[in-house]
Amino acid sequence: MKRWGGWIIPLFFALVPWDISKVLFPPYQSAPETPTSLTFLRIGMILLLAWGAARFVQEGIGKTANRLSQVPLIWAVIPLFLAVLVSLLSSVQPQTTLTEGLRLLLLLASGVSIALGADRKAVFDRVFRVIFAMATLTAIFGLIQYLSGNWIWGGGINISGVRRVNASFIDPNLFARYLDISILGSLLLFIRREWTLSIRTALALFVQLAALGVTFSRTGWLTLLIGIIILAVSSLRNRRTHWSVLGLGGLGAVALFLIPSIRLRFETLFTGVGALGQREHLLKGGWAMFIENPLTGVGLGNFQWALEQPYHYLVPWSDAVTRSHTSLMTVAAEMGILGIISMLAFLIVLVSMNLRVLNQMNVFAQTILMGVFVIWLSSQGEGRFFEDPMIWAFWGLSLAIQWKPWGEGWDG
Repeated sequence: MKRWGGWIIPLFFALVPWDISKVLFPPYQSAPETPTSLTFLRIGMILLLAWGAARFVQEGIGKTANRLSQVPLIWAVIPLFLAVLVSLLSSVQPQTTLTEGLRLLLLLASGVSIALGADRKAVFDRVFRVIFAMATLTAIFGLIQYLSGNWIWGGGINISGVRRVNASFIDPNLFARYLDISILGSLLLFIRREWTLSIRTALALFVQLAALGVTFSRTGWLTLLIGIIILAVSSLRNRRTHWSVLGLGGLGAVALFLIPSIRLRFETLFTGVGALGQREHLLKGGWAMFIENPLTGVGLGNFQWALEQPYHYLVPWSDAVTRSHTSLMTVAAEMGILGIISMLAFLIVLVSMNLRVLNQMNVFAQTILMGVFVIWLSSQGEGRFFEDPMIWAFWGLSLAIQWKPWGEGWDG
């Protein structure tokens, strides 16, 4: 039972990119316009939760709960759920807030299940290899979409003749986020010499970089650029091997930038307020919700409904986009000041605990932090942070590193 976690956890990470692959496979679709709720990601979550519950009982409920209570990362999520409960007091749609709160609880339970099974270094290595492999596979699908114009999963975005590919993701920006996690995470593992760079892995990295280019996600590009700068600055002491790895990414980025459509899209970042596009009215709407409900917000999960109903006057009739694209504003609008505090507490504790790791798991703690950085920064342009299952999966891996006693080996 214990060893199953070493495979169920990587399986969960492998299923994350296929959340909407039910559109491709008819058995998982109940009607052309009404897809079934049984997605591959949810199947993976059900397996993970079932295994975690069995493991919890096997280890002893009281004993395991006591050990969990001694880890600061557990307490880091308390402000979030307090903010959810407080937001329920003035929620414009209480049922939605309850539903979204339950979803967060399930994601939290998934993170705990991951912590119960990630008790060996091999599990961490397997997880990041799965992410790298799935990013490469979805990147290939993305390039096929771009070259053929066939979206496969029924969801590309065409702006002024520019094909923005999404592979198996619901949105090109989320696809770009996943590629950034893989590219920056694997670069870090190569730099820290946990992995060995080969022609095959270099080619896979270039394929991922090419797919990132044709997502035309400015947030994704900017996140990658900042991430590479962070890696470069942190690698000044060991230049030869480290700079060769970073140089690979740099050359690929320059090559992609030479493509006119990519260069023009990137240049729109420097057009002032106009660069926000549809986000401008979303930010105005979110700010209005926060100012009018500073303590409680409009209720978790209610940003879109509130913008379409009581705050509809802030949305141009010509613009149908009403889903928040900035997670910081989403949290402030839905859960008020307590929501902002909960996000800061979550990030500060997660980052500080991983920076304290000085044993043989140090490189994986750093890679996890890189993934968290990517999700948070990209969520400011595509507003899913706490809703992203990857953030809770990384939280679970961090919990595993902090939970295991310092004296225990990670290779057993």
